[in-house]
Amino acid sequence: MSSDEKERFYPNRWPRIILMSTEEIVGEKGVAALLNLAGLPQYIGNYPDDNMRKEFSFEHVGKLQQAFWDMYGPRGARVFATRAGRKTFNDGLESFGKVAMAARAAMKIGALEKRISVGLAFFAKFFNTVSDQKVNVDENENEWLWNIVECPMCTGRTSDTPVCHLAVGVLKGALENFADRDKHFRITPLRCIAMGHEQGVISIEKQPIS
Repeated sequence: MSSDEKERFYPNRWPRIILMSTEEIVGEKGVAALLNLAGLPQYIGNYPDDNMRKEFSFEHVGKLQQAFWDMYGPRGARVFATRAGRKTFNDGLESFGKVAMAARAAMKIGALEKRISVGLAFFAKFFNTVSDQKVNVDENENEWLWNIVECPMCTGRTSDTPVCHLAVGVLKGALENFADRDKHFRITPLRCIAMGHEQGVISIEKQPIS
């Protein structure tokens, strides 16, 4: 197996949070049905461990996200993914006390736009460290661009619309926690590996919508 084909992993805690946040909405039976549809019955009543070991494969992330799509339709899947992404950020980062403290400190210095630029670069480094998902950040006059080079959400999937709404939720959680809770930003998937693009690209407009 070449280095480009090697299996990649998410830390256990993140899919655990996804399943727990879903259970809050649809209950245990709903999650069981979802896992059966995904072909992942081994996780019924047996969620991934509550730790940050990289053991939950990208293949399983892709299957789980596809099951949301198949069971609830694109709109429902976006709602679940965004909610789970936000909760993944909120709960997951708090397990890294020093990381959270450093991020908050960095995003309290200077103007809001500069703070967000610093924070997004910080979070990209964090993702690249604790998971096999690879991201980087660009920006222009009007937007920040969150570029997903290695994407678990797209693994094993094809689509004619973006499927990276879990990442959208994570970014919403990040901006709500570290930028300004009173300001909201338009976050839009532009490109997606599942659509055949070389990498995923999510736009975060610099001008707040509220």
